[in-house]
Amino acid sequence: MKFEETLLPEKSDVMTLQNMIRKYNKQNFETANQTDFAIYIKDDSENVMGGISGEIFGNWMDIEYLVIHESVRRNGLGRDLLKKAEELAIRSNCKNIFLYTFDFQGKDFYPKFGFKEVYVKRQYPLTGTEHFFVKKLSNEIDKEAGEILEETE
Repeated sequence: MKFEETLLPEKSDVMTLQNMIRKYNKQNFETANQTDFAIYIKDDSENVMGGISGEIFGNWMDIEYLVIHESVRRNGLGRDLLKKAEELAIRSNCKNIFLYTFDFQGKDFYPKFGFKEVYVKRQYPLTGTEHFFVKKLSNEIDKEAGEILEETE
């Protein structure tokens, strides 16, 4: 065996690693649906002006991207995207939504919609701060998730 280090890995090699860990994880996870999702905002010419995307996996919706084109920001579109994503999460039987953002993106935006900050990564990548948020969708008592949220608030 040998070790090979690269700072520019081939996407196919990274996919090999992802497939290996997913195969292993499936042996140890309960069966859960896993699917990508996206909700787009398009103008009259069908140009994408923004959207939200991520993954639904079991009880969780993980939002990876929420972006609005600069020309149409501050018109409530971000709020509307979050609402539509939450509706999708509820229809998909998710109990929680997770997302992360930087200081200069939406740190103060998400708490307005019920998201609670659960972790902060400082000096990332060098001088910035990354904020991690969770929104609980279920009124059920979820002891595990509740303990995690209480410890990090």
